[in-house]
Amino acid sequence: MEHASRRVKSIYSAIASPNRLEVLRILNAKGSLSYSELKTLAGFKSKKESGKFAYHLRKLVKQALVSLNRGERKYSISSLGRLVLNLTRQIEEQSMLESGKFYVRTSRQTIEEFNPNKILQSLIKEAGMPVELAQRVTSEVEGRISKFQTAYLTAPLIREMVNALLIEHGYEEYRHKLTRLGMPVFDVTELMNKAGKVREGLDVVLGHTAKSVFSEYLLLAQLPRDVSDAHLSGDIHLSSMGCWGLMPDALFMDLSSLNNNSINLGRLSLMQKLGPPNSLEEAMNELTILTSSLSLEVASEIVYYNFPTYLGKYAKRKNHKELKNAILRALLSISSTLINPYNEPKVTIHIDSYASGLSEELRNKIMMATLDGYKDYANSISIPQIKMVALLDKGSDERLVKHIASILNLGGCVSISTQQDVIRSYEGMKGALATDRQINNFGTINALSLNLPRLSYESNKDETYFRAKLAMLLQLSISALAKRREIVGEAIDKGLLPILAQNPSVISLDHMPAIINLVGLNESISNLIGEKATQLDKRALMEKVIETALKFMGEEARKVGGEMGLSMLKSDSSERFYALDIERYGKSIVVTKGGKNTYSQIPFIQDADLTNENFIDELNYLSKSLRGGFSTIIDIPSKSGVDVIERTIFEVDGKLDFFKINKKITICKKCGAKFAMEVDRCKVCNSIALTYYFTA
Repeated sequence: MEHASRRVKSIYSAIASPNRLEVLRILNAKGSLSYSELKTLAGFKSKKESGKFAYHLRKLVKQALVSLNRGERKYSISSLGRLVLNLTRQIEEQSMLESGKFYVRTSRQTIEEFNPNKILQSLIKEAGMPVELAQRVTSEVEGRISKFQTAYLTAPLIREMVNALLIEHGYEEYRHKLTRLGMPVFDVTELMNKAGKVREGLDVVLGHTAKSVFSEYLLLAQLPRDVSDAHLSGDIHLSSMGCWGLMPDALFMDLSSLNNNSINLGRLSLMQKLGPPNSLEEAMNELTILTSSLSLEVASEIVYYNFPTYLGKYAKRKNHKELKNAILRALLSISSTLINPYNEPKVTIHIDSYASGLSEELRNKIMMATLDGYKDYANSISIPQIKMVALLDKGSDERLVKHIASILNLGGCVSISTQQDVIRSYEGMKGALATDRQINNFGTINALSLNLPRLSYESNKDETYFRAKLAMLLQLSISALAKRREIVGEAIDKGLLPILAQNPSVISLDHMPAIINLVGLNESISNLIGEKATQLDKRALMEKVIETALKFMGEEARKVGGEMGLSMLKSDSSERFYALDIERYGKSIVVTKGGKNTYSQIPFIQDADLTNENFIDELNYLSKSLRGGFSTIIDIPSKSGVDVIERTIFEVDGKLDFFKINKKITICKKCGAKFAMEVDRCKVCNSIALTYYFTA
């Protein structure tokens, strides 16, 4: 018993020195360390202190608090040492509790004694509160904290207390500025578990977390309160919120401008400048590097046009196979660089047989090589990240149509345009809202959609009241997009988007068209006029609504400056609008075509609809009127072959400005095999683990 008592005294004597206690903490945190590593981390850096360190280390080893592995010549904390360290920590915490002092675990990963002056400084600096009022609030918070029965507080807890007090006293504006951004612990845990189940990497978790923070920042700090409230209530929808306040949605780029200009990638890039290229290989490599860099600065789509002109002088001496293989390698390289967990913009290549400055023979050579390269790319990639827009004229070359049909049948994604003077994105967004302006490279902002069915529910079937409410919602949306122009401009000025900032002569964002998307036009018209109304009456009301919106937008655009347009394009808003409206109005009020759990966006038609002249005329009216963009999707049965797709393209010839062919493609999750039809099990490995995607 006496021996045990002496042993305990010796242990307490060993840890009585702060230096020896620090050695235990270092070994507990870092694991096994060599003598020199431990000496440096413990703060004994000079040769004069070597004797002191050796003395302290011997004491710890003697009391078996630290053990030495002689083979590896490394020191580590023993189980006894770890027990002593844990007991010491408990004693420290209890002593703090009984001392009446409070300690704060800060967001800077430190523990500090509670200091009410820091609350005062935050209220003045962050919230802009007058000093006298800030002092009163700080005093009241300090009084509440003094009643807590805990030794440790956290910075988020203190901030929550301050915010709760501000709400109690009616200081909502100050509370708004003090809000802390971030995700609850439970949500982060669920996100990690979900990513693990579907075998997603940690980069996806980091991307989701970042988007969550910037989405909150957008609603709380960047947008006016009425715009944030309109999004949250479901009157409008902001897509890609994590990027909304950081970067433009789409970038239209004339590749032929790179033949005579270089692109500055910035000081942090391994290659500071690109171009102009001197060969086909350089042109393809530089396109890959440029796309990789731009994908970090554009939210949804990068559209390259004048692709044949870009390749023209480098393709002259190449045969079809050489040209096709160079394009295929570039497409595969670009796909491999588009692995960005934060935003994943589509890349669209616009091809046409009208390329200026090229002979007809060279244009056709580049077109066919591009289509063949893309066909091989689509066949080798499960879901193509690169899309194409093919410009066809009336009576297009049969060989060209056959190529496009075979690509679509393999699961490639090709939109077809018949307007020679309009550049479009894959989704159908128009690159120029005003035909009298010629600007080669520019960005657009378009991730804002309007909930038209809700306006009709609240208008009591009064179309005049509906149009008045539509004008009010458009005014709010225009102010939101004008604010976004300002926000994106500030991001560029700060250098947060280095390529867009450092290449104003090549990529101009002074011209940044803003586009507002209409969702649920069909449902709103039916609700206003009734399902039994004639198609002629519905068409008349639709035109009146569109013309009202266009007239109001034209007037407002002149006030705020810049080009603005309306669109009807696919977005992620329709299902959210439907769900919110069901919750608010109930299923007896909210009715959709075919009972779908989503509102209509772009029209889905069957090939039989192509013979309905009135319907085709209505689609062309919308395409012409909606200067922001419009698209029609033609649904093809999944069992249809390439001949059906080819025949459909010829049937559409001259009838629609822009359309996409929609076919269901099957992919095996196990072996990656792809099938141009819906199957029950993989024909290669016999697996039933299948997934699907649509070419439109």
